[in-house]
Order: sequence, then C-alpha cells, then structure tokens
Amino acid sequence: MKNTVKVLLAVLLCIFSSGCVFLVIGGVGAVGGYAISRDTFEGVSSKGQEELLASAHKVLSIMGTITDERPKDGEIVATVNGNHVIVDVVQINLTTSKLRVKARNAIFPRIGVAQEVYTKIMNQLE
Repeated sequence: MKNTVKVLLAVLLCIFSSGCVFLVIGGVGAVGGYAISRDTFEGVSSKGQEELLASAHKVLSIMGTITDERPKDGEIVATVNGNHVIVDVVQINLTTSKLRVKARNAIFPRIGVAQEVYTKIMNQLE
C-alpha cells in the first residue's frame, strides 16, 4: 500500500510540474539530465562532440533507423519505434558538450523515448 501511494504521488508531481523537473537517471554512475520541455531531454557531458555523435549514431542505429545525419551541425535525425527523434550535440568548450534529445510522434511529445535514447547514449560512453 505504501509503495502505491509513493508511486501515485510521484506521478502527480510529474503531471503538475512545469516539465522542468531535474531527473537523475543511471546505472553504475549517475547520468544526469533534465527535461527542458515536454518532448526534449538534455544534459551536459565531459566528452567531446565527436564522441557523443559516434555514441548517438551507434545507439540510434540499434534502436531504429537513422534518416539524416549532419555531423558539422552536430545533429542526427532518426525514427525510433515510430517516433521522430532528433539528437543535437553542441560543443560548449574543449572538454564539455551538451546533448539534447527530442522525440515526437506526429504532434504528440514523447519525453519517455527522449529520456531512454539520452540514457543509452550516455551509458554507451562509459
């Protein structure tokens, strides 16, 4: 009964929040990221842009089909389980990059898909 109440409270918190809730995801090492909108998940990595793009390419090719790739712009577009996914990597400085994953199915946001892709990309780097 207590677990059900905790889950219900967590769901209600997510529903009534503005979508900018800090989420910590991870396995062995915590992979930090946060939802910046209803369809976009973002985080900062200590890896370079090329490493993040290579990891994103590998993960997206396993999870779905890559439809467009623009390495100069730091962007990969793919279809994952029928969802349109855009991975954007921005080099912040020499040792830090920002990873942004956006997922939509037609007009509907899919933050769960974005979060899953983000987590797998970050775990691939470890």
